[in-house]
Order: sequence, then C-alpha cells, then structure tokens
Amino acid sequence: MRNRKAAEANADVADRIAQIEQMTLDQIATFQCRMLSDITAGRIAPREASAIDRALRKRLKAIEQELREGG
Repeated sequence: MRNRKAAEANADVADRIAQIEQMTLDQIATFQCRMLSDITAGRIAPREASAIDRALRKRLKAIEQELREGG
C-alpha cells in the first residue's frame, strides 16, 4: 500500500513539474498560492515540495533569460 501511495505521489509531482515548464508568470503566481495551501494542509510532503520548488525556480530563470534576450 505504501509503495502505491509513493508511486502516485511521484507521478503527481512529475505531472506538476511538466505543467510548470509551460507556465507564464501569472500562472506561476497562482500555482504558488495553491502549493502553499497544499503544503499547509499536508497534501504535499516536504520532499515533493522541494522538487516542485526547484522546477519553479528553473522556469523563472528561463523566463528571465527569455526577457533578457528580448523574446
């Protein structure tokens, strides 16, 4: 049972990271608010939150780079 829950959690995190890679700044802001609620409610474990946070930071850096290049 525990392995199934872990696999489902990993799949959920992978799905969220895939979504993050396509987000705009407004979408990221909304997503972060939802994530804080999920973390506070205990629906997301700290390890999962860290993985999602890394993906958000990576996406923000990509957006920043696009803006610098004028794209």
